[in-house]
Amino acid sequence: MEPGLLVWGLFTIIMVPGCVTELCEDDPPTLRHATFKALTYKVGTLLNCNCEKGFRRISKGSLAMVCKGNSSHSFWEQTCHCVRTSSRKTEKQVTPKPEEQMEGKTTEMQSQTQPMDPVNLPGHCREPPPWEHEASERIYHFVVGQTVHYQCAQGFRALQSGPAKSVCKMMCGRTRWTQPQLRCTSESKNSEFADFQTRTEVAATTETFIFTAEYQMAVAGCILLLISILLLSGLTWQRRWRKSRRTI
Repeated sequence: MEPGLLVWGLFTIIMVPGCVTELCEDDPPTLRHATFKALTYKVGTLLNCNCEKGFRRISKGSLAMVCKGNSSHSFWEQTCHCVRTSSRKTEKQVTPKPEEQMEGKTTEMQSQTQPMDPVNLPGHCREPPPWEHEASERIYHFVVGQTVHYQCAQGFRALQSGPAKSVCKMMCGRTRWTQPQLRCTSESKNSEFADFQTRTEVAATTETFIFTAEYQMAVAGCILLLISILLLSGLTWQRRWRKSRRTI
């Protein structure tokens, strides 16, 4: 965070009644194969007025936008304006067109977390409208009480169900983010595992069939052997009985 922005932000937040908040010292936790996004922003949140390559903030322009308001009404104060770096003419104030405000410009984080829908919460601002020549990625400075939501990146899926979120809290005199409970695994690995499981089941079924056939053949052999033994025993007994009659 730029020193000037930090001082300006703290001064602005502290001096405005009803906006006494603490900025979170660290960024939200980073999870492997996952992205995070805030659905709404608590009062006191700062958004850097960054411009895309080849453009810069106008002189004496806002360094950042700040979410202000109360439990009944919240809004983004200040506006961001960018001009060409090589421009030496009178700097023209640029404001987003109404249709641009409605459509918005997709940032890197927004494109990865498109399924999440914003909600209205007291004391929170919604996603601020884009400005012309805005940088591709937005940089926010969150305050205590801010919640960010996580989801797996494209091509990955969560190993468990349920919400995965992190909250900035004040603990032992400093701000900390809670650890989100989310693990992401590759969808291709799951398909490979499913194929392996299917092949295993087919092999097991084949082995069971072979084992069953061999077992049936063995049983049939035992039955034939038993029948042979009984026949031989019967023949032997019959011969002995005939001999005994002749002797008599």
